Amino acid sequence: MLRIYADVREKQSGVPEILKELGVVVIYEQLTVGDYVISNDVVVERKNVIDLVNSIFDKRFFDQLERLTSSYREAILLIEGDLQWIRQLTAKWKSVNSSLVSAAVDFDLKILYSTDKRESAEILSSLARKFQDARKESPITLHDKPKFESLADMQLYVVESFPKIGEKTAVKLLSEFNSIRRICNASVTDLEKVIGSRKKAELLFKLFNSPFAKKSDKSFASLLDYFEGEES
Repeated sequence: MLRIYADVREKQSGVPEILKELGVVVIYEQLTVGDYVISNDVVVERKNVIDLVNSIFDKRFFDQLERLTSSYREAILLIEGDLQWIRQLTAKWKSVNSSLVSAAVDFDLKILYSTDKRESAEILSSLARKFQDARKESPITLHDKPKFESLADMQLYVVESFPKIGEKTAVKLLSEFNSIRRICNASVTDLEKVIGSRKKAELLFKLFNSPFAKKSDKSFASLLDYFEGEES
């Protein structure tokens, strides 16, 4: 029986439900890399056209590609929707094309296209059938953490795990403060100078200095909502 791990955030897309209709067992997990894990070696990042454009222009795209290709041997980008929309979404549509060329050439990423969520599900099912049947492998192991080659890689991984902090900002923080301890001990003002955003600085400061509590912190949640879908 075919099994696919899906990120819990994909529930709202409707794709996992269609996969179930196709006879695929869908297992939800909080994935740190990709949207769908097809096998031990294969991960898929699904982006509709709007997601694609937004991720390229808010600088998340290449950070995501780096994580995909460093964590799995086969990384696939599945683009869903009419590519003609890109010209309506942005006048800089050529930048999107350039980014996709870079993804394919510089990151050796395989790029697939679908017209809608049903076709996306069908493609995912076909991938699962190909990789799981052909290799008859053991149960899927999720690659939640990349392999580290140095202490610096480990430090970057930790700082990138902070909310709304991507690779470039993580490098800035570590370069300025020189250690994770000093980042955590920094004031809101000092964090703001490096990050360039008061709200993000306040978010980190609250994260570092608030006592642990199982109850929901509405003020912290509101800060997270403020940056929903944003990463730098």
